[in-house]
Parts: sequence; C-alpha cells; structure tokens
Amino acid sequence: MSLFAASCQSDKESSTQPTAVIRQKMVLEGIPSASGIERVGNQYYVIGDDSPYLFTLDEKFKVVAKTLLFEGSTVVDGRIPKPVKPDLEAITQLTIEGGQPYLFIVGSGATEPRNIGFLVPLTRKGLGKPVAINLTPLYDHLRANKSVTGQAALNIEGLAADEEYLYLLQRFAPGGQNVLITYTMESMVPFLQGKGPAPKPSGIQNWALPDLEQIKTGFSGMTTALGGRMLFTASAEETPNAVLDGEIYGSLVGLLQAHTDASSQPAKPQVVVPITEQDGSAYKSKIESICISGQDRSDLTAVAVADNDNGHSELIVLKFRW
Repeated sequence: MSLFAASCQSDKESSTQPTAVIRQKMVLEGIPSASGIERVGNQYYVIGDDSPYLFTLDEKFKVVAKTLLFEGSTVVDGRIPKPVKPDLEAITQLTIEGGQPYLFIVGSGATEPRNIGFLVPLTRKGLGKPVAINLTPLYDHLRANKSVTGQAALNIEGLAADEEYLYLLQRFAPGGQNVLITYTMESMVPFLQGKGPAPKPSGIQNWALPDLEQIKTGFSGMTTALGGRMLFTASAEETPNAVLDGEIYGSLVGLLQAHTDASSQPAKPQVVVPITEQDGSAYKSKIESICISGQDRSDLTAVAVADNDNGHSELIVLKFRW
C-alpha cells in the first residue's frame, strides 16, 4: 500500500455550504477493482468487482487477511475477465438467525454471471465460510419491473441494511433511472436462508441527482447514517449501458431519507455535493462504495473506495459537512 497524499487540513473553519473534502488518499495494493467497503468495529472489509477474494483491512487500512469467496479458474493476474466476472458491487453487515451477524455481498445483476451473492459469517475468531446465494429469482423480479429498470439493464451498485429493512440501489444508465429499492428484513431473511421465495420490494423510489459537467450521475454506493438517513455516493460516467466502462467526470456524496412519501415524481436528496481534493478541484475518480468512521449532527468522516476501471484501487478518507 503506497501513500501518495496524506496531509490533513485544519478543522477550525466551518463552512455554511456543504462540502466533501478528501483528507487522505492511498493506493490499495493487491486489491484489484475495489467496488465495496464495509466497516465493522475497527476493521474494514473490501471487495473487488473482478476479484474472488474478500479482503480484511485493519484500522490503518493494511490488508491483514484474504477470504476466498469462490474458486475462479479464469483468474488472470488476480482479476477475472470482464465477460465472466461476478461483478460484486456492494457489501453490508446484517443480522439474521437469532442474532448471528453476517457480511452480505451482492453482484450487480447486469449479466447472468452477476446474479450471485454471498453471506459470510462474522465470528469472534474472524470470518466464517462464505455461503453462495443465487440472486436470480430476486433480480428477475426487479428486471421485470420497469419502475426499477426503465429501458435500461438491471445494475445494482449499492446495498445497506438496518434492523428492519434491506436497501438496494439501482444505478442510472441511458433509458433508466436512479432508484432506491426497499425490502423488509422479515421478507428477505427466509429467501437468504433458502427457506422462502424471492420477496417483493416494500418500496421503490426514483431519485433525482444533479449532473456533473453536464453528465448524468448514477448511484454507486450507500450506507446507513444518522436519523434514518442513507449516506450515498454517485458518479458521472459517460457510458452507453450498465456493462461498458466510460470516461469518469467525478463523484458526489449526499444524504437522503430512505422512507419518503410515495410519489411518482423523483425524490430529491436532503443534501448532495461534489467530492473535491484539498485544493478545491474536482476528484476525478469513480467512488464505488462508502462507509462511516465517525459522525456528528452536521458532519461525518467517511472511508470510500474508488476504481478507475484499470484494475487499480484507491481508498480515500473524506470529511463531509452540511
């Protein structure tokens, strides 16, 4: 792991305008195509969209363990080729089976190999054996629902959970929209345990996000925050669909209320702001996922991962004020 920008600016000044400023930035060596990050206690768990491993990082962001999620016969230089990769895009912690905590990981659903998920037990001795989950029945329901996909492909990029609900984010692509999909945990748990059918969402809400440099932005990550809100990220990528990569124009971070009054009109986030470098210039990478390392009423510190589609991964620490 090589550090190439780690200076911190003073917190003494407080702005009336929302800001999201990077305080620390580093290359995650040995982790290809980082796509999801979750914090549990003093450890961070990172996945890559073309990697067969779940990586465990300590509080200093050093890789301390690798957990094999699946055997990949097509792995080349640590990466799985694009046509057959599972495209693992999101990770969250959830609790089922009488209080047993798990890490839940999901693929994007954009192609057949991407209809996969994993439940990984969190134990006092570390991570348990991953259990593969076939998400095809769940994702087929979403593909058939035009209020989720519009005229675009399914492309799940965000995942979060609390005691009552599980949330998925559908990312915008031409012909589609940004959508927050909500399930009750009561309906989701039997499906994850292989004891029940794929549930129907309890809520589907379209969201309106601002453009960056006249490019539409799409949801890219999510985690639960204070007061029933969700901390989300979005990025501007010039691409014709949910599979192909394109030029990246920057990333956003914001807060939204997960449970809004039902409306056919797109909802608007409580606050959303571009992520910037310390000199105020735009951060030109694609934030893929975010988690919170510290929070207060009107500011929080978050850790995020980025992927520029070239196999290299970046971790950033940012201060978000509103």
